Amino acid sequence: LLRMERIEELDAQALVLVHRCGAQLVSVSLADENKTFVAAFRTPVTNSHGMPHILEHSVLCGSRKFPVKEPMVELLRSSLHTFLNAMTFPDRTVYCAASCNTKDLY
Repeated sequence: LLRMERIEELDAQALVLVHRCGAQLVSVSLADENKTFVAAFRTPVTNSHGMPHILEHSVLCGSRKFPVKEPMVELLRSSLHTFLNAMTFPDRTVYCAASCNTKDLY
């Protein structure tokens, strides 16, 4: 645990944590029926070849350990999601999911 912060505007409590691999995690608790998960990664670019966007889609193609060809499509079919998407920005790539069903995210 790095720190705890109160977010008055949202009536929320935030915990900032560090995973043993060095990744920073933020957990925000608030009174909202939506449960949201966001994973954001820095993906700086040095040219306009679109590599972060290609990687965004490649990550969602599964792997030997997780052999799911299209996990977002599987989630679309089987969850009660309220939001599900992946986005590439000039400096980061973000994977987002939200659902009112706790089992969709845990």
